[in-house]
Amino acid sequence: MELESTRSTRSTADGLDALGSDRCRVRLARGTRGRAALEVYVHGGLYDVTVADGFAPSLLRGAVRGRGWAVAWGQLPPGGAPVRVTFTGRRVDLPADVRVFGDRFWVAVADVRARSVVVSAASERVTSRLRTVRRRSPRP
Repeated sequence: MELESTRSTRSTADGLDALGSDRCRVRLARGTRGRAALEVYVHGGLYDVTVADGFAPSLLRGAVRGRGWAVAWGQLPPGGAPVRVTFTGRRVDLPADVRVFGDRFWVAVADVRARSVVVSAASERVTSRLRTVRRRSPRP
């Protein structure tokens, strides 16, 4: 699984395809009113866009799983406090590496068969089930 971090606000399919991973990619972008945004691509298609929100940042914005992998993403707490992410499931309790993008967003990936994710920060803890995504086959 590869993650792309870029300051460019242009989103071209050629630039994303050059990474070689077809599971999950993220990209920094610009949202409404020039606010920072994080684009999440799953299986080559845009899956989610989260825009930095100063009023009520979402510690955990989304989490999905595929065959043997999982990814979760969200916004950092105020002040940029560290985030701990653990993917869990039957016989699985795996802490994941967390990468920070644009000083506002975090992304955690793991090659694991998990069913849920636990995200912890200094003053907050969120648990969520992972949504299953499948690669769509091209239409004839």
